[in-house]
Amino acid sequence: MTAPPAPGEWPWSAGFSSLAAERDYRVEDIDGGMPASLRGTLFRNGSGRNDLAGAWFPHWFDGDGMVSAIRFDETGLHYRNRYVRTDNYVNETREGRILYRGFGKMRPGGVLANAFRQPANVSNTSAALLGERLLTLWEGGPPFALDPRTLATLGVEDFGGKIRAFSAHPKLDPVTGELFNFGIDYGRKTTLTPYRIDSGGLTRLPPVSLPYPVMNHDFVLTERFLVFCIGPILANPLKFMLGFSSFDGALHWDGGRPTLILLIPRDGLGPPRFIEMEPFFQFHFANGFEEDGALVLDLARYPDYVAIGDALRNFWRSNFAAGGMAALTRLRVDLSSGAVESRIFKTGPAVEFPRVDPRLVGRRYRYAYIADNPPGRARGLQQRVTRVDVESGATVSHDFGPDGYAGEPIFVPSRPDGEEDEGVVLAFVFDAAERRTAVVGLDARALDAKPLFVARLKHHVPFALHGQFTERLF
Repeated sequence: MTAPPAPGEWPWSAGFSSLAAERDYRVEDIDGGMPASLRGTLFRNGSGRNDLAGAWFPHWFDGDGMVSAIRFDETGLHYRNRYVRTDNYVNETREGRILYRGFGKMRPGGVLANAFRQPANVSNTSAALLGERLLTLWEGGPPFALDPRTLATLGVEDFGGKIRAFSAHPKLDPVTGELFNFGIDYGRKTTLTPYRIDSGGLTRLPPVSLPYPVMNHDFVLTERFLVFCIGPILANPLKFMLGFSSFDGALHWDGGRPTLILLIPRDGLGPPRFIEMEPFFQFHFANGFEEDGALVLDLARYPDYVAIGDALRNFWRSNFAAGGMAALTRLRVDLSSGAVESRIFKTGPAVEFPRVDPRLVGRRYRYAYIADNPPGRARGLQQRVTRVDVESGATVSHDFGPDGYAGEPIFVPSRPDGEEDEGVVLAFVFDAAERRTAVVGLDARALDAKPLFVARLKHHVPFALHGQFTERLF
């Protein structure tokens, strides 16, 4: 395994080190007590292996997908992790060397070894429970299906050949039970295809032709629309397909073009609508909803792709400098005129991984949970979990410094009919001093108080990206 950087230089970087072992054990090292209401399973997905043959991968998104499952039951916590058995993971593990292209990596052998070869599906970005299957998601291709009980890989899930690309951020409507997602496919035209999954299976909604090839990661679901903010981070498909660069190397920011707000009717009827505004980039939305003839979108907004692109490209040795990183921003789009108003919430710098109460996806809500840093901190991965009252603008934070680095916060309601802030916020926190990870539970109503519990694992979990909590016990 590649040795992590010296802790004094980038103390958070040890959290990117690969974890080769697959573990299965009861967590014994726990401070505090787990609430009786917290029963279920937390699934987390991310790059578990970030290096091979003594060298770091060129990009964080190249890592092999590894799923962690944390079971909360009456006896305590149980941890299990398994790698997704993709071709990339199985074959590169066997050979001990790079065999496939990736988001940033290239096959050895130059242009001819890479031309006309697609990136390998590493299934490393998110996880979504769909019936009796756990889907691991990577938007460049179809998901993999896992057994949620054992995390054994069952195989690729392309819904009977109906999908190619499938985003890492499907949205579940808590009222109708419908699951929506999309995929972007590149060719002579770049098309965005929406999907709806309900009791009748998967339905392809009418595809939308995009004006140019772009990278887009997330969307918002409202009562009537699927909404996208398509920033001008453009791909050069020819450069990539001919083997002259990785997908990451074929991306460039074109600040002379607008960001396009794209509205697609979720019933599949009616044409799409594009609304232009000043250029910006975003990976993730917190939520969105419709009210009084307007569309409200809350997102982690970057001024462009330059700073975040560089940080992801140099992940294990990046300063993660606060300049150019995201701010939690509300856009209010007048649906009659197309006029857009913008409001920035006052949080710490480097906002990412916004989440809300899953019962309020696509509906008016009050609280968003984010990872950010203390005000004035100029560099480093996020060390705080912050709750933002999007009505008043008030914030409250839990700071895990000086050694703790927090991942995506996930809100778990305490009762099905409880208040919006009545619940537990779960997060993985990497301790750079001990070089291991803890599962931490915070009281959503007293986020700045002592954690409800800190469950320390026997090892670190490489920084994960996204996850999902279910009340089902696996």
